[in-house]
Amino acid sequence: MTPKIYVKYLITVVIIFAGYHFIIWNLFTSQIFKPKYGTSVGDMGRMSYQINMLHNRELTYTLPKEHLHKDTFKNQKIDIITIGDSFSNGHALGENPYYQDFLATELNASVLNIAPYEKYTSLETLIGLYNSGYLEKMKPRAIVIESVERMIPERYSKEIDFSIKNVDAIPEEKTLKVKLIPIDIINTANYKLPYYMMKYNFNNNAQKYVYKLDLNKKLFSINTGKKVLIFHDDIFNISKFTSENIEQVNENFNNAARLLKTLNIKLFFMPAADKYDLYYDFINDNKYPKNPFFDLIRPLKKEYYFIDTKKILLPLLKKGVKDVYWIDDTHWSQKASYAISKDDLFKEY
Repeated sequence: MTPKIYVKYLITVVIIFAGYHFIIWNLFTSQIFKPKYGTSVGDMGRMSYQINMLHNRELTYTLPKEHLHKDTFKNQKIDIITIGDSFSNGHALGENPYYQDFLATELNASVLNIAPYEKYTSLETLIGLYNSGYLEKMKPRAIVIESVERMIPERYSKEIDFSIKNVDAIPEEKTLKVKLIPIDIINTANYKLPYYMMKYNFNNNAQKYVYKLDLNKKLFSINTGKKVLIFHDDIFNISKFTSENIEQVNENFNNAARLLKTLNIKLFFMPAADKYDLYYDFINDNKYPKNPFFDLIRPLKKEYYFIDTKKILLPLLKKGVKDVYWIDDTHWSQKASYAISKDDLFKEY
């Protein structure tokens, strides 16, 4: 091969290579890693590269009352304290991502959201606040402990140390900072996207962290609304939901409720139903097991208030309400937050 022909081949290869990346990035991959200005998409949409299941949403706040956090709390009277994970810290994004704002509006209450201390669960953080005297000073009427369902056995089926006291400040709300890492037009995602788009046609768990399952009715507003993305751990963790573990969870919350009663504070436990568990009845030809958590904990004797999010939200799906959860995310939308805030038990706070 002469040098001239070699150079022509090299230039041709470079043009094809650069052209491929330019086209795939601008038409497809940028929808995941560079969504429209001011909008965001869900983590499962990004992990699975399912661009036809992305739900772009803009972060907006429209409710008349908003919750408090460390920066806006100035020792004013607090009615409710919430402690939880990403569901409590607005990670769903979109319109009014904090269920606390719906509670504040619906109950006309002051709601303070704090995050768990490092290395502590929300319940252990609550105990630390109690033993350190913070709750006695703040005198809230109620405390809401929220936890995503799949993490409940790991967090709360162990023996809890009720002597925790090394809490020296109110924890700061862990807000989600949407910072997409700058990505070059030429990148490996341009190869992964067509690969996973094709592979999901033959394997519903093509990307190991995300299942893509068929539904028997349209429950999302985008074009592929008869499908749903499910996080791997929603299914993988089901084996941890044993009767023994859930009884231990219930006992721990009963013990915490007794502790709070000494300060006339009511304890609410609000498990955020896993997306898989909530949509289970609508999945076609489902070969995966059902999560027994709500069935196991409902009949147990409780000294705390149990916010049954599955019982609240399932009727919405049966009515055909779309986007109760985001199709491309593990989190619920403002529609779920609104419905949950209307639950009669919250009026008992």
